[in-house]
Amino acid sequence: PTPSYIISSQRSPAAPSMEQVHAKNAVRHAEKRRIGTCQFANRIATVSLDAYKSVVPKSHRDAMKQTCVAAIVAHYSNKCNQSEEKKNDLGQLRVLGLGVGTKFVSHDVITEEQQNEINHSCYGKRIRDCHAEVLARRAFRRQVALEILTDLRKDSSSGNEAETDTDDDQSIFERVECKDDGMQTKICYRLKSNVTIHFYASSAPCGNATLKKFVKMEKEVFDASLGPDEWPQSAHKPIGAHSLRLGQFALLVKKDGRNSSEEPASQDEDNIVEDKVTTQQQLPEKKCDQAEIEQQPRRKKTKIWPCREDDTWCPPSCSITNYNKGTIHSCSDKICRWNCIGLQGSFLMPLLDVPMYMTTLTVGRKFSRAICQRAVCCRAEGFGNSSNDKYKLNHPALMETNVYMDESGTHQMEGLKMIGEDASFDSNLCWVWWPGKGSNDADCIDGKTGLIATSCGRETVQNASYSDVSTYALLNINLEILRMCGVPEAASLTNEKLSLSELRMLKRRLSAQYESAKDTFLLRHRVFRDWCCREARVKI
Repeated sequence: PTPSYIISSQRSPAAPSMEQVHAKNAVRHAEKRRIGTCQFANRIATVSLDAYKSVVPKSHRDAMKQTCVAAIVAHYSNKCNQSEEKKNDLGQLRVLGLGVGTKFVSHDVITEEQQNEINHSCYGKRIRDCHAEVLARRAFRRQVALEILTDLRKDSSSGNEAETDTDDDQSIFERVECKDDGMQTKICYRLKSNVTIHFYASSAPCGNATLKKFVKMEKEVFDASLGPDEWPQSAHKPIGAHSLRLGQFALLVKKDGRNSSEEPASQDEDNIVEDKVTTQQQLPEKKCDQAEIEQQPRRKKTKIWPCREDDTWCPPSCSITNYNKGTIHSCSDKICRWNCIGLQGSFLMPLLDVPMYMTTLTVGRKFSRAICQRAVCCRAEGFGNSSNDKYKLNHPALMETNVYMDESGTHQMEGLKMIGEDASFDSNLCWVWWPGKGSNDADCIDGKTGLIATSCGRETVQNASYSDVSTYALLNINLEILRMCGVPEAASLTNEKLSLSELRMLKRRLSAQYESAKDTFLLRHRVFRDWCCREARVKI
């Protein structure tokens, strides 16, 4: 029978080794059948997809079944501070941030904007990366800021309450008193004892989590012994760094389609054996006797790591950081970074007792426990080893879900297809939503411009408006919070005409400890010091 929904995949030409020929009329499910890890993983996926179906228009969901969905979910356990009767009830799950999308702003658009002095004078209105995981985290940061702002406004009993729907029971925070560097008491927040944070992605994050190499993959086993409010507690097994030169832990960027004729950038000291002989030490051109030649220092051949020579080994849509094909890091890299310095960002960290880390990561399509473990946490081993560090490497429980985002869709597989790139993400429209938004309609963003799309059809017309989860908007609300908390540095600050370099200086002033931890991570870690920064960071 003819499938009810057939998607013709569109792919770019591929090397012969990456192609596969399928039989005539061959089709496959949009999502392969999966086993899943436990009931809790399925609950996380269900509440996330329910939110997606509630806030994204059905017309878009029906027309573009192939997309990626991500969410950050709070779990409120009933086992703490509850009566015996309620302890047996299931814990509440609440989506704090939802992202839908697969697009990002190209490097050429960003470069053009930076060259325009008018646009460059006010940084952060475009959302450069509209992949689902990034949008979900931005929405989460917005919601977290709103919950703190709501609590602070209770003290003054004034302010605009339009963008909040959070009461004391729903808030994930409790207020505590803590000491600043000068040992003065200040307002501080931390997660309630019965609240944990959980991340959901409908597909394995792009980048290292989809690199099916360097590890033995095994099928997931469903753990029926875990209840609907329980998740795996086993520690991650250590990963041997046996193939670093081949790209085992490599950072990857999202390939933006530029046809760059530039040569790959130069390698750092860990990826290349430097020539120890200077120009003055090279053998002279004049004729020398054998004894004189033997006394000359020998030149060492330059040895570039194989993974740095080209990007043919990378997953589809990704490239290496030095190949001039992209500047925005993969979602795998970003999630690993969040597992080191937290989900909360720089400006809220001065108000938090400890960083906010995800307790679990639930993945739908393309999940492999060993690969996901390597990609989202374990390759950052070595970060935060000091007992005095507030920032530690977080190892979330990794889970697969057998709840499917697209039950009806199938792919037409007939003919020559590229291995691993069997989906067609045609729509530029991306969506972002958080509970405090004030409505059940998600913001619609044109993923190619990073601005709000005024029309959500195939052809979009965008104006100059920016999303409430853009860097510019998040900075505005964070500065308001810091002013209400009496932070002296925030009293006279304004977000108008703020450049990228000025924004970084502001972060260092307001959140010095967080920025120091980030510098340590991006400048000293053996893997993550290859991070592509838009402006050079000062070595520490």
